[in-house]
Amino acid sequence: MSDQESTSSPARRRLSTKETAELLGVKPETVYAYVSRGQLSSRREPGNRGSTFDAGEVEALARRNRRESGGTPGPGGELSVRTRITLIEDDRYYYRGVDATELARRHSYEEVTEWLWTGRLRPGAAFTAPEASVAVARRAADALPEHTGPTDRLRVAAVAAAAADPLRFDLSEDAVLGTARTLIPTLVAALPPLRPGRGDQGPIAHRLWARLSHLDPDEASLAALDTALALLVDHDLAASTLAVRVAASARAHVYAAVSAGLGVLEGPLHGGAGGLAHRLILEVLERGSAGAPPPPRPRGGRPRPGVRPPPHPAGGARPPRPFRARSF
Repeated sequence: MSDQESTSSPARRRLSTKETAELLGVKPETVYAYVSRGQLSSRREPGNRGSTFDAGEVEALARRNRRESGGTPGPGGELSVRTRITLIEDDRYYYRGVDATELARRHSYEEVTEWLWTGRLRPGAAFTAPEASVAVARRAADALPEHTGPTDRLRVAAVAAAAADPLRFDLSEDAVLGTARTLIPTLVAALPPLRPGRGDQGPIAHRLWARLSHLDPDEASLAALDTALALLVDHDLAASTLAVRVAASARAHVYAAVSAGLGVLEGPLHGGAGGLAHRLILEVLERGSAGAPPPPRPRGGRPRPGVRPPPHPAGGARPPRPFRARSF
């Protein structure tokens, strides 16, 4: 963050960092996070050690945050940031200004991803990976213990693929995009297939299916998986997304940034919640019935997985709109 120098031109009332934090309902550290992300501008006044902020700009940000959070500030004054990529508003979300559900309905996962990355739609976009990158990632992932989970496999595969890429430190836009287009299929290929001999050709959804299910997919199933992937491409500043951005802001290469995101994703309050909920369902199936309601908190003090998710900003749990994105 760099403060602007004060000028002699007339300006509206300036607020101190403390006043700004109180108006926004956040901590002072969060105020500087807003500045670093371009949501607020700050200025140092002559003879004043602290930064000052334009009152009108702060009030506008406060109104926007209240609107986006349904009027209720997050616990602990959480950071709310609108990015150029994703907007969540009125119970819907948008990728670069286009309704994400409509994009997923009309375009493949690869095409939606290209739209997020470049702002351009590339009909028929396909992601492929060099055989050498896939081979080294697979060898590294296959060396892990048999019980290793998919997130650990993906992290190890990303590190192995990075070591095999001598151009990983090239952070030019074209190089970063090229790395991303090859890393995605590399990571998918590093996951063990459940149907041997299948799953190394075609779109990403087709390849991933062979690593998620023993069943032969029909067209509707593959379309549903492709839609789900497109709708999960980005959800604004989720914890894992923020971790990736922090790593990228430190000029980390693509593999390192993705590894940072995968590390956060495994947390039980983020991506790890799905695995915990799945384990709970398996326990119920083994017993034959749900039985008595489970206690609200299992051993370890964590909330019971899958119970009472945080409310959507519009109120209540997020509706299952993604499941209605395609007609089967």
